[in-house]
Amino acid sequence: MNILSSLIFHILPYLTIIVFLAGMIYRFYVWAKLPSPIITLFPRPNNGLFWGVIKETFLFPGLFKSDRFFWAGAWIFHLMLAFIALGHFRVFTDFPWLWNALGMDKAEVDQMSALSGGIAGLVIMAVVLFLIFRRIGIQRVREISAFPDYLIMLLILAIIITGNAMRFATHFDLELTRNYFTALFTIRAAEIPQNSLFLLHFLFAQLLIILIPFSKILHLGGVFFSQTILKRS
Repeated sequence: MNILSSLIFHILPYLTIIVFLAGMIYRFYVWAKLPSPIITLFPRPNNGLFWGVIKETFLFPGLFKSDRFFWAGAWIFHLMLAFIALGHFRVFTDFPWLWNALGMDKAEVDQMSALSGGIAGLVIMAVVLFLIFRRIGIQRVREISAFPDYLIMLLILAIIITGNAMRFATHFDLELTRNYFTALFTIRAAEIPQNSLFLLHFLFAQLLIILIPFSKILHLGGVFFSQTILKRS
């Protein structure tokens, strides 16, 4: 068990970063090499390429026009995901200068983090369940869904559930976890936190990161290529 734990929590994190970066670089390289014939209208419309791409990427107006219910779920999911990702920075480090500037002490920061993180965790879990049931329940969506699509959704749900369980069901040692990640970042021997929910949460997160370059989640990068081509056409 010690050998397995060492492989998963001492070695796999570095392999995860290597696979993710190599996969992303390869996919971006392939996309950059793909032929992209552009049809230029005359006179050329002045739509503002940069802001048009930003609008499509972050507001999903095309999806809003075709399916407003799905648009609402997808937008809330991405908003909560960004919020949770930002909150996870406190797992790696803290920002005392920011809290001092806001006039907040550690207890107030922890309370705010617990409340906002808890709400975000519950909201994103509800949205993911909605997206899974939508994929299963709507025939046109089910017809274009494959096993990897369900696997990714279940993996995301497992990450959210274990994260929520850590927040609501067990004691989470923030300092020990921060020391663990600090040791990983500085390539030192790291003491693995003895919290089974954290270990499952971190393992699921690593598996998801590894799968990103090889799954449909890669739309987070590919959307910039596709929207740029569409806006130029």
